[in-house]
Amino acid sequence: MKVASFFAGCGGLDLGFEQAGYDVIWANEFDEAIHETYQFNHPNTYLCKSDIRTLKAANIPDCDGFIGGPPCQSWSEGGKQLGLNDERGRLFLDYIQLIKEKRPQFFIIENVQGIISDKHFKTFLSFLSNLECAGYVVSYSLLNAADYRIPQDRFRVFIVGFIKELDSAFRFPEPLPKPFVTLQKAIGDITEKPRFYNNERVNQEYGKWINHDTFAGPFDAKFMARNRIRAWNEVSFTIQAQAKNCPLHPQAPTMKYISPNQRAFLPGCEHLYRRLSVRECARIQTFPDKFRFFYTDIKEGYKMVGNAVPPRLARSLALSIKDALNSMGRKKEADVLVAYYKDEHQLRMTLKNKLYYVRTGFRRGALQMPVGVTSPKYLLLHNQNNRFLYAMVEEHPKIMSASELFHLGFAPSGNEYLTFKLEDVECINIEGLNLADVKLRGKKRDIAIPYIASIQELFS
Repeated sequence: MKVASFFAGCGGLDLGFEQAGYDVIWANEFDEAIHETYQFNHPNTYLCKSDIRTLKAANIPDCDGFIGGPPCQSWSEGGKQLGLNDERGRLFLDYIQLIKEKRPQFFIIENVQGIISDKHFKTFLSFLSNLECAGYVVSYSLLNAADYRIPQDRFRVFIVGFIKELDSAFRFPEPLPKPFVTLQKAIGDITEKPRFYNNERVNQEYGKWINHDTFAGPFDAKFMARNRIRAWNEVSFTIQAQAKNCPLHPQAPTMKYISPNQRAFLPGCEHLYRRLSVRECARIQTFPDKFRFFYTDIKEGYKMVGNAVPPRLARSLALSIKDALNSMGRKKEADVLVAYYKDEHQLRMTLKNKLYYVRTGFRRGALQMPVGVTSPKYLLLHNQNNRFLYAMVEEHPKIMSASELFHLGFAPSGNEYLTFKLEDVECINIEGLNLADVKLRGKKRDIAIPYIASIQELFS
């Protein structure tokens, strides 16, 4: 399958798709400081160096999919969070516009967790609605890279869409079983001392480890406000794009607590506190050692590595997309919305109105359901040992506000909800399915979270 890459950066997302067997035929990256790195590591991909705001569908070769992560600074919780009031934030809309014009079979969009914060969540939903109106079934999820054999905590939002006519059944890759990949396993074999740089020009002649360069600039008060070290037997903090915010090497002891907003290096151990090198960061991001980063300013090296999607995570997503495309034409099993009712009043109101509601969003009790698909065929309601199965009207779920639900006699605690219609208030039976034997997902504290499962999953 052929894909086109946008906001390509050094090509972490691209590399993961290549590892999954895709052909990245075309990529777009405007930042000239990245061009040499991308072209060296992706010699078979044509690199378009134009501003995405000047591109039209005709400029992009025919392909099966679009992949890309628009700039995150406008949505990041560590920034000013200007959203669409920042020109970088509006590049999200330029990407969506090209998807609408070119209409690839599928697309993937990556961004930071801040885009689903309370401040930006309505904007995020408008992006999903825009894509759904363009003819796509859109799934979204918040993934932690550590769950996919990547040695860092790195939470990112992913949006995946398929043209509705494909009728593909996409599922995000399931988290892999623990243990996590630790820093010891990721970088423990890099024992040589790195080369230290501040503002001087980087020497690109290397020995055993290419890009084993470390930023030696000062540690500011904001950095010293928190512990910045994870131990050898842990996963790393998030690899960031700013050199000054890079996590410290695990050779140093945990920083000493002074006050809620101040830490200090342990006396006598100051020489052990250094930032991870660019190569060590690349290892933690799961770039192979042969992947070379070109820069004369060391800050550019950290920026390329920190802005990238970990290739190993990209590969997992690419394989899930491939599975969904391969599912075209298969007979689909009926889906069931497995949900919780909190008390008898809610159950009575559900049956009276033939209506069940769940919260939207990413909070506890919210349902992450692809935008643009019809409701599942069945609703399985549970509360302790009580379980009821109802047939649902197979139509697009509707969005209702809390005030509308209050008017119907419900008592919601949030703001906005997805609503599903019941065909009838009579419980139904499915031959061979004993509701008492159905094992619900998750631990007891998570049992209230609604999810969609196939009939086959309930049987097993």
